[in-house]
Amino acid sequence: MLLEAKQVKVLLKLNKNKQQKKLFSFFKSFYLLHFFIPLFFYPFFLSSQEEEKNYLIPSSFIDSLNDFELDYSKKENWAFKEDINSFKEILPRNYFYKEEELYNISVFYIHPTTLYNYSFWNADTSLFKNKSIKLCIENQASVFAGIGELYAPQYREMHIHGYKDTVNGWKAFNVAYKDVLSAFKYFIKNKANKNYIIASHSQGTNHAVKLINEYISPNDTLIGDLVLSYLIGMDVGKREVPIPSCENTEDVNCALSWRSFNKGYYPKNWRYGNDIISINPITFDTNSVWSKKEDHLGILLPNKKILFERFLSVSNNLGLVSVAVPKKLILKKYISDSYHRADYNLFWVNIRKNLLKRLSKIEDLK
Repeated sequence: MLLEAKQVKVLLKLNKNKQQKKLFSFFKSFYLLHFFIPLFFYPFFLSSQEEEKNYLIPSSFIDSLNDFELDYSKKENWAFKEDINSFKEILPRNYFYKEEELYNISVFYIHPTTLYNYSFWNADTSLFKNKSIKLCIENQASVFAGIGELYAPQYREMHIHGYKDTVNGWKAFNVAYKDVLSAFKYFIKNKANKNYIIASHSQGTNHAVKLINEYISPNDTLIGDLVLSYLIGMDVGKREVPIPSCENTEDVNCALSWRSFNKGYYPKNWRYGNDIISINPITFDTNSVWSKKEDHLGILLPNKKILFERFLSVSNNLGLVSVAVPKKLILKKYISDSYHRADYNLFWVNIRKNLLKRLSKIEDLK
């Protein structure tokens, strides 16, 4: 049967549209891979070593600068507190939370190091409103926002150089920990819910480990009410905390941890091995099987938007999380092998969905 002229025209037009769509799809993929993605990934993956080369090194530790206690009944000593801030302020702009359940759970989040270009060993209270801490809340603590009651204290954090100069660093760490402990005591006394979560990153994780060991675990009630511990961004040994490691997607009353690095990279200055707590932050299994890209639910970018679903594949092995970044990424040669700063961002949606799954298994929280 011969086609009429009108039918031929329609078919040609459809074919042309199809070709245009293919061409558009190609250029869209090319643009995303070579320009848009590197632009947003660069702040995540830019080597922190470059920043650390130029940081100010503090002089000798001066005790008198820190001989006072912070009052955590004052709102200025909280980076985020549920009765002061709205969780909607820190959630990603394009994340739809309305169908998610609110649980009877409280979260105590301890932010990482933000103190680089400063001449003293501990942060002064005047630095509490700096942009870096705000970014920590938006990029990390936000994963818990709207699920439970969130507390995130300000504290006189240790200068980054404390990890190299351990004599002065230890003194500075103890000042910072004293604040964390004081904030936690306030949290325990004032939180609305019996059960709670501890979440942290980097220096915050060092404080969380000390807090669990020295203050929480000796108290049967406190350790019993601790549902989950997110000890992210540091090498935490399985024997270094008195709680078991989470082994699968639904475990509770356990600890989770991961440190993100480029595929095939094993850092010289970090411990690794099977005695380190580590879990795949996409599948939440502890085996070394590479996750499928289709299981990756998206990345939280610095502009507070979630994009790039099905973008990353991850393997958990020897206490490290190896991340496979697309091979054609144009800025890859400029990217650090450490994805430390993006430990939460890269897996933000997966972390949140898995948390909801874990909490749904606990009847007392509903």
